[in-house]
Amino acid sequence: MAPIPNPEAQSGPRVYFIACCFPPFGRGNSLTNACAANGLAEDLRVEVVCMEQEAGLLLSYQQDASLVAGLHPGLRVHRVRAARWGGLNEILYALGILPCYYLNWAWKVWRQRQELFAEPGVLFAVYPVFSDLAVAYWLQRRYGYPLVVDFRDDFSGVMSRGWRRIFRGAYRWLEGRLLRRAARVTVTTEALKDNLAQRHQVDPGKIEVVYNIVPTEAAPLRQADNEPLRLVYAGAMSAVQRPEILLQAYALLVARRPELRQTLELDLYGPASHYFKLRVQQHLGPGITYHGFVDHQQITEQLRRADLGFLSLSDPVYAYATPTKLFEYIEYEVPMVGVLPPGASRDLINRHGLGLVAGVGDVAGLANCLEQLCCQPELRRRLRANLAAVKPLFAPRTQLYKWRAAIEAAAGRPAPQAPPVAAPGLAASF
Repeated sequence: MAPIPNPEAQSGPRVYFIACCFPPFGRGNSLTNACAANGLAEDLRVEVVCMEQEAGLLLSYQQDASLVAGLHPGLRVHRVRAARWGGLNEILYALGILPCYYLNWAWKVWRQRQELFAEPGVLFAVYPVFSDLAVAYWLQRRYGYPLVVDFRDDFSGVMSRGWRRIFRGAYRWLEGRLLRRAARVTVTTEALKDNLAQRHQVDPGKIEVVYNIVPTEAAPLRQADNEPLRLVYAGAMSAVQRPEILLQAYALLVARRPELRQTLELDLYGPASHYFKLRVQQHLGPGITYHGFVDHQQITEQLRRADLGFLSLSDPVYAYATPTKLFEYIEYEVPMVGVLPPGASRDLINRHGLGLVAGVGDVAGLANCLEQLCCQPELRRRLRANLAAVKPLFAPRTQLYKWRAAIEAAAGRPAPQAPPVAAPGLAASF
């Protein structure tokens, strides 16, 4: 079906939203990309350039039809099939030679550039993935269209971890070239803004902090303090999160306090990846239910009924990061329990009193957090009150305004009127 034109968007600049991962990709950055494109399409002419989903040689991708159903009808979505490289792109990425395994898609987009980018517009490229940045860089050089770069992740910082640090100079050179080409840059946190500005001597004034956004589909259901409490983890099963620490902490908790097995139950949602089979599955047991991968609409329903939500980052290299699920928990007012390095996510949770946090790898510390949340209903009520109070600070429309303002500035147009922001109530810090 042809997209429905958005009459209010006709006066704004055309936006080429370059996002390889876009629905039906069932992964976190696909959700954020969809939310951003949907919101921008309310006021601007948005054309999404993304990858047509298909299985790779080493990689498989989950599909989420509910995300496709939720796309704005005014979006024009161009799904480009990746070039056939016989899996070489994935192998070279695994070996550390390439910074991205979607370069075969980027190559195909470049080959179709005259068809996809025929009319002048603003290039809006999101990271991850690096291929989005590569496409935007070469298009900007070729056509001179203004460029806005959005970093949902720290490209050179994350790519340079471990043995790949030998490529740090090359990654930072690529990153710097891109930043200097960009008219405006948006990032997830103040820490990432400061790092990029210092790393590349870029004017901090052209970098704006925009928090991750999530769908606002329904108000949270209020939870009665009934037992058993339900703790939900819905996310990747990978070495970045290492969700097995939650199961280890739960086992420790019920070993020392067996009665709490009747008080707290865990529900896990995520793909049955190789990591899950090797590292997580062995820790499943009584009180823990693994539901596999389900679409986001079902996750939303589970979050509306959850008493607690879990999030984790397994390495200090991710100290700057604020995962999408953190903002989902805020949106649905779900008290959090986390395993996080010192950094942006831990600071945000502690500053506003949104949950309890243990250090990376601290199984005993996480078990103590679970025990407090199980045994102190007043603590849970206070956390929920804090979540409700702080939610206006992270409202999607506020973040979308900042993206739109960056796009308008890149196009040489005046900034739109800022939306009113409700003053939050005072949230007790911990």
